[in-house]
Amino acid sequence: MTALSPILPLRDAIRAQLRADIGFKSLADNRIYDDVPTASVIPGKPAAPTPYAYIGPMRRQRFDAGCGFTWTVQARIFAVSTASGRTEAWSLVDAISAALDGLEEFAKPLAAPFRLQKMIEVTQAGDVIDPLQAKSVFLDLTTIIAGPDPGLED
Repeated sequence: MTALSPILPLRDAIRAQLRADIGFKSLADNRIYDDVPTASVIPGKPAAPTPYAYIGPMRRQRFDAGCGFTWTVQARIFAVSTASGRTEAWSLVDAISAALDGLEEFAKPLAAPFRLQKMIEVTQAGDVIDPLQAKSVFLDLTTIIAGPDPGLED
């Protein structure tokens, strides 16, 4: 059975791309998670060493492109730091942006049958202000992904 959603293939490709990126690795090693790491034993302290990044909300919106399935896909990625000030969190989100913005194809391509139809665009970034949590900065990206032609499905 073929996956019908481009969300998980995009998530996997983003994680692989960041883990291979020298700028990202120099700041966060390979700490890019699918969601917020949990189970810290210290209240208010993250469960994973910081800085790290995680993929937050993702959404897709299907549109008609004539043949096959096509979606506009958006994702929000968070950079988290417990260092004093905002420098570390913003440096990490800048490294994520440098690794992904303008990307026309991933080093490890999207899982078949999905393919990028438009380069990755970083559309915005900003602070997340929660005085009881570690500092976070978010980055939003968008792209267009094409999928299988329903007439060619098994």
